Amino acid sequence: MTKTIFYFDSVNSTNDEAKKLVENHKVMSGLVISDHQKKGRGRFGNNWVSMKGNFMGSAFFPVRNYNSIDKLQYEVLKIIFNLFVKITKKNNFKIKKPNDILIGDKKVCGILIESFVNNNKLFAIIGVGVNFIKNPILKKYKTTNFKKEFNKSINTLEFSRILNQEMKKIII
Repeated sequence: MTKTIFYFDSVNSTNDEAKKLVENHKVMSGLVISDHQKKGRGRFGNNWVSMKGNFMGSAFFPVRNYNSIDKLQYEVLKIIFNLFVKITKKNNFKIKKPNDILIGDKKVCGILIESFVNNNKLFAIIGVGVNFIKNPILKKYKTTNFKKEFNKSINTLEFSRILNQEMKKIII
């Protein structure tokens, strides 16, 4: 399955753009990335604070059934976890179920899986947010970023390319 990367300077939400590509342009799969999101979201209607220089992206593709979507959550977290270990050569990341990756007790990555039906096909959209160079200061939980933790800058386009390759391995 080929996944094209669709790049936008600014969007309301990469998940919303992914859905539009399916509904309006008949695109069956891909990865939407953007430098900025105006209305990024997390679970339970929470806002995802999107900061320029961080990664904001959404992979989308058809799936067989709703059980397939349930399995995606942990599969995607494992893929991203392994990418982080590979990039940093460190193993101090933790998966915090159901949808976060932490460094110590601080959130560095979150995912949001949504689904919808178009032309009798079920689609999954997997939104991914990674704090590469900045992190919001939140009351609910601690956050961090790669630059602060590893003094390492991550190229978001290169990360997109690698993530896209890894996501192709998911067969649902």
